[in-house]
Parts: sequence; structure tokens; C-alpha cells
Amino acid sequence: MKIEASVVQGLVEQANRLQLAAVVPADCGRINVAADLQVTRERLAQRIDAHLQPWFVLLDESIQFFVQFERYLYEFPLGSNLASFAVTVSKLKRDVISIRDLLAIGQDMTARVLARTFIEDIEIAMALALSAETCGAFATTYDTNEFWNRHIGYGKVYDKVHQYLLACGTEEERSKSLVDRHREAKKMFSESTHGGRQSSLLSALAPSLTDKEDVHFLSLGALTYFTAQLALFIAQETHAFAGSIVKGTMVSEPLHLFRDFPITGRYMNAVGSAYVLQELLMRYEGQLEHQEANFACGIER
Repeated sequence: MKIEASVVQGLVEQANRLQLAAVVPADCGRINVAADLQVTRERLAQRIDAHLQPWFVLLDESIQFFVQFERYLYEFPLGSNLASFAVTVSKLKRDVISIRDLLAIGQDMTARVLARTFIEDIEIAMALALSAETCGAFATTYDTNEFWNRHIGYGKVYDKVHQYLLACGTEEERSKSLVDRHREAKKMFSESTHGGRQSSLLSALAPSLTDKEDVHFLSLGALTYFTAQLALFIAQETHAFAGSIVKGTMVSEPLHLFRDFPITGRYMNAVGSAYVLQELLMRYEGQLEHQEANFACGIER
């Protein structure tokens, strides 16, 4: 099926006659959606290169990890339990790609909606790696709400994430801080997920990335300090997840999904990406957080 341009144009011409009923004629007309979005994307790409290049490097390395790890997981035939984990990793890959694309086109508030999904998908992946029973329930459920309520929702997942991280060799305090970060992030992103005053205002009047006195009004997309904050957060979460897998395969008693991971070239590609992301964060994380605070205050350094 294809909608011909002539059909659309005919409808537009009829719709334009509604102008005759207006007391005050419109001061602007229809836009070319595809062309204007492309112009917006190209304009923002230049601003990203000028102001946000380090954040997008981290975001791209996060995508790199999930691409490489997904390729590894599908290298050999999958059993039922590992298949549940693998498809969740595939979902995580698409989450991060979508978040990057939304940020690149200036849709930071909408990207925060997906960021909450990303966190929840990481938690599900950890719960699957922790328990064969959870894998079985995931693989056989026909009711996502039932699975969620029984295994994930109402705070159940936080203890599972904590136990998973401990089993992968993460220190107790580090594990608790990561769980607390998930709680706080989901609470923060809920404002965008469920619809609220703040996220709506920030969509209508997006604060300038470099000038605290300026806002973007009636724009198709804009870069803000939320863009930088979210890009770094996704990189930090990816690093924590990737690191847990690498460490989890090396502990004396690996979790049920990790104990039979063969060390192949594809696996080492994923490990290599995890290493690159770790080194980038170790070198630049503090500086980027400082610069984010400057962006929020309208200071460019």
C-alpha cells in the first residue's frame, strides 16, 4: 500500500480553505517534516561535535559493547535459559541505540522515558543471570504483567540485583550504591515516563546548553544539559553491567549462565569494548560531571 503524494496534496488544499474562516490568518504554514527533521539533525550534529563530543563517544562505546556481546551470545546454539538472557541483551542494544538517536535529534525528555526502560531491562537481565527459575518463568510466560508482578515488580528486583552483583564479585558497598542509583534514576525518569509538569515544561521551553538566559521555543529538537547527563548515565550503567559480566565469568563459582561461557574471539571483542568504556570513564568521568554542572548553570568551559 502507498499513499500517493497527489492524494495528500488534494487534502492539504481542501484543509487550507479553512483559513477563510479564521479571524486572524495563520502567520506560518505547513512544514516539510522529513526535510526539516534532517536539517535539525544536521544542525545538532554540528553542535554535538562542538559541545558534546565526549559524551557521544561514551554513548557510542556503550552501543559497541552491546553489539559485540549480542554477537557472542548468538555464536552457538542457545539453551532455553541462555536464550532468555540473550534476547534481553538484544533489547538492551536497541534501547541504547534508540536513546542515542533521540538525543542526537534533540529529544532529551523522550529519551529519558527509554532510559527507565533501559534500567529495567538491565535489572531483568541480572535477575535472569542470577536464577534459572527466573529464566524458566521468563521463557514460558504468556502474561508479561504476571511475570513482572511475581519476579520483578514491587521492589523484588532490587535484592536480586544486589545478589547478582555480589555473585559476580562486586564489593558489598559498590553493589548497594548501584542498587540505590537504580532506585533514584527510575524515580527521576518517572516524571518523563508518566507525564508531568516538569518534563512538559522542559519540552516546551528547552534550556539552552550554553546560555542559561536562553531557551529553545517551538523547536523541533534541542540539546540541553539533560542530553549530557543522560548520555553519561547510560555509559555508567553499561560499564557496570559489562564489568559484572566480565568479573562474573572469572569468579570461582560463576552463575548458572556464565559458568559455561567459552572464551572465543567474539567474547574478547565484548571484553575489549568493556575495557575501552572503563578506561574512558576512569579518565574523563569526573571532568564530564563537572562540565555538566557548568552546562546546568549556563557556563561553557
